[in-house]
Amino acid sequence: MGEITEQQARQVWAEAQEKVKDRVIAPTLYRALEVAVGITVENGQFILGFSSADAPMAGHLRSAQHLAIIEQSISEVLKQKVRLKTIDGTTLADYEAIKKLAQARDAKAETVSAQRAQDRQVEQAWEEVAEKITRGYAKLQQRQFAQNRAQFIRWGLGIIHEGVVKLGYTEQSSDAQKRGLARTFEKFATSVNMPSAWLAYEYYKLREDGKLK
Repeated sequence: MGEITEQQARQVWAEAQEKVKDRVIAPTLYRALEVAVGITVENGQFILGFSSADAPMAGHLRSAQHLAIIEQSISEVLKQKVRLKTIDGTTLADYEAIKKLAQARDAKAETVSAQRAQDRQVEQAWEEVAEKITRGYAKLQQRQFAQNRAQFIRWGLGIIHEGVVKLGYTEQSSDAQKRGLARTFEKFATSVNMPSAWLAYEYYKLREDGKLK
């Protein structure tokens, strides 16, 4: 709830707009002042509402030309410094509903942000797996020999399996997990010049045969 009642807010606004009219000559602004409705004071803000039909008028009050004078006038009436906040709605119930919607949006944004951060961590973890394989290939001696490359492929599939186990990858994992594993296979494939799907097939085949631990 606000710091003053709706009735008090309406009275404050009635006095404040008269002060504004004494200080500014602007008929269009006067109309905006008159259709606005004082609602409450909360957290250092004077909440001023407009009906849906009058909502476009709010811009006249928020303009750089008028805002400072309006806030000063309200502050003088209240005997405390406040900032102006305009909303679409003319009652305290409207304001409470707007706050609830804003809280829901903020909560959703936080959830999305947390999910993105988690996805970045997962993708970074898979990137590290891929880098380990890439570095391993760079150190591979006599890679022109098929048998050496075959042994490396077997080793690389083992590194991928370590990542699968460590990161808890399953077929029900998030898209970030699936993208991370797919990119790891792709980078592995680039190193050994083999199709990524073939490497993935060999990985699953070895895992099903119990040859990866």
